[in-house]
Amino acid sequence: MAGDHLRAALAVETHLNAGRTTPVPMNIDGATAVIYAELGFPAPLARGLFVLSRSVGILAHAWEEMGQGRRNKGPIPPAIRPTFLG
Repeated sequence: MAGDHLRAALAVETHLNAGRTTPVPMNIDGATAVIYAELGFPAPLARGLFVLSRSVGILAHAWEEMGQGRRNKGPIPPAIRPTFLG
């Protein structure tokens, strides 16, 4: 999907990695944003598609956790997780 949006994203990536010994590549959020923009999707529609795709992933993860008999705890570190006291 080479176009203006991809060139802009790669320029930002190059700028952010200037001087780094280990470059940080564009993540999936940036890549999908470039694809939607290159396809001509309006920003609000692209945002909605992004939210939908993330929602499906979260649902799949929760379903997998439940299927394995585990509780879906979320991203709370154990040190600050609330303790049930009764």
